[in-house]
Amino acid sequence: MRTTLVAAAATAAFTATALAQSPADVSSSQYWHERYHGLLSMAAYSNDPTTVCAQTFDQAALTSSFPNSTEAPWTLIQQFGPTAMGTQGFSVVIPEMDKVVIVFKGMFGWESTFNDSTVNIGTLLNLGPNCTDCTAHASATAAYLEARQLTNDFELEQYYVNTTGHQFSVTGHGWGGMLAQVAAIDLGWRGLVRWSHSHGAARVFNPPAAALYNSLFGGEAGQRTVANDDPVPTYIPESANYTFTLQGFHITGNGTSNATYGYDYTVCNDPTNQECAGTVGGNFTDHLAYYTPIGMCGKPYWGSNDTVEASFQSTASQAFYATATSTFVPPTQAVTTSSTSSSASSSAAASDSSATSAQTATAVTGANAAASPSAGADHSSGASSASVGAAGGLVAVLAAGLALLA
Repeated sequence: MRTTLVAAAATAAFTATALAQSPADVSSSQYWHERYHGLLSMAAYSNDPTTVCAQTFDQAALTSSFPNSTEAPWTLIQQFGPTAMGTQGFSVVIPEMDKVVIVFKGMFGWESTFNDSTVNIGTLLNLGPNCTDCTAHASATAAYLEARQLTNDFELEQYYVNTTGHQFSVTGHGWGGMLAQVAAIDLGWRGLVRWSHSHGAARVFNPPAAALYNSLFGGEAGQRTVANDDPVPTYIPESANYTFTLQGFHITGNGTSNATYGYDYTVCNDPTNQECAGTVGGNFTDHLAYYTPIGMCGKPYWGSNDTVEASFQSTASQAFYATATSTFVPPTQAVTTSSTSSSASSSAAASDSSATSAQTATAVTGANAAASPSAGADHSSGASSASVGAAGGLVAVLAAGLALLA
């Protein structure tokens, strides 16, 4: 496993005046907001997201939204993984979006590796008394927990949220989109993440878990996007164990058809609306381009990335849930987390900038998170206070759960 940390160098780029420009509403366009998350999801397939995204997240784009910003238009926080289950991704500060974003990379052939067994995330993630029967895709949950452990509960990302004042967001494509949804319900319930996006993702939650997710991420704060006739969202069918989250967002086009970078879109506010459900037996190549070809992050807004696509298609299968054997053993229900974290060490970035200081924070409890306003429902709302680091009790339950994967 590898974790690439660049926080020390990045910290120098931030000053007291380099905070989010709260008067500007940079999310006034629903399409604009979702498209940027889609570009990042596609960039996760590149080994160098900074280079491929340089054409999109540049100084000109930042200046147009925040003329007085002194931040760099793009600051890579870290690249993480692969974990034992293959989880990979990166995180970045993008002041034009007013966001700190965690991006989960999709996995080639996930549908041939993991079946559709479930795990009780209400207990595992301590989601409160109203979510005791909440379940999620077991392997997606385990893969997310590996990333959470590897990054020490996304300690660096939480540090940058606190340092910059930007809002916290997660996104991903395919399998990465499934992990992004699990991350969102965990981090959102704790009052950390305010925005959640996924692209070409299959169903992840049962109805009670989806209801909690929807309550945390109202409207465009929780967009789940399907491109054209992408079949992957149909890989796990609707059932008592699986349903879609809201809101659905269906983009159609080939990158050349209209003023919105070649795509039209339809919004779905019913989880059973087939417009945003994907297409059974649809064109798999539609899964490989969300606003940009897989592995890209902008122009061209159409076409293909043959090397990445060939790897993806050579391992993909639609029938995984009927034939594959799960590699995940759910933790026992006796294992629970503590609702309040203990002190944690400061991030590497904070250590470099102030070697003798340590940050101590208290995690937002489930009750407090539920009482707070809907995450991201107001574009201009600031990011909620983030806790830094993982507590001893939280690390213990992660270790216990992940040990079962060995």
